[in-house]
Amino acid sequence: MNIKKIIFFAFLMIIVTTISYSQKKYLTTKDSDEEAIDIIKESQRILKEATSLEFDYTYTSRMQGDAPVIINGIGKQKSNKYYIEMGDQTVYCDGKSIVIYFNTNNEAQINDFDEDSGQLTPGAVLNTFGMEDYIYVLSTDKKVKNRNYYHIIFKPVDKLSEYSKVDVLIDKKTFLPYQIKMILRDGTKNILKINSIKMNQKINDNVFIFDNKEHPGVSVEDLRMN
Repeated sequence: MNIKKIIFFAFLMIIVTTISYSQKKYLTTKDSDEEAIDIIKESQRILKEATSLEFDYTYTSRMQGDAPVIINGIGKQKSNKYYIEMGDQTVYCDGKSIVIYFNTNNEAQINDFDEDSGQLTPGAVLNTFGMEDYIYVLSTDKKVKNRNYYHIIFKPVDKLSEYSKVDVLIDKKTFLPYQIKMILRDGTKNILKINSIKMNQKINDNVFIFDNKEHPGVSVEDLRMN
């Protein structure tokens, strides 16, 4: 067999392999890639077992036809307690209640504790997309700023889901999430990028408690039902 035929058959095999892979159907959660599930579970485990988290993030939201809204902030978390700075709002959760402080108006709202409310913490975002509701697909690895990331795509099983697709990048060394891109049915794109994260740092519990004394003249509205 001459060299031209060898090259031709090699090229043909590449095409056949690519077509076969692209035609793989992801219709139910049973079709999820096992490796993708293992990667996400490992990331969730590491975040859950950390005694504390400190991170800074960039959150970008862009509706079709509109300019993006970009928020840079920091967050701290210990068990079910968290503190998150997000633009003109600061959220305090001491595990019993949630206080949202509006910086520009010097106003605060007290709400009942809700375990699902800390949506900007890395673990909370990952846990939003349950394995019983999404198909996990392992895509081609990505490289960003000389770091290698697993690229995992979540596809909702429910065709009426508010999300059409979720893209996640997980650091291949640390298994920590770097970027979570959430694409809604209406074309809106919400992107949470974790710029840096520290685990197991000592954090005083006072960080998670809103102190009226630190905000003279603050107007407080108690919206708790219990």
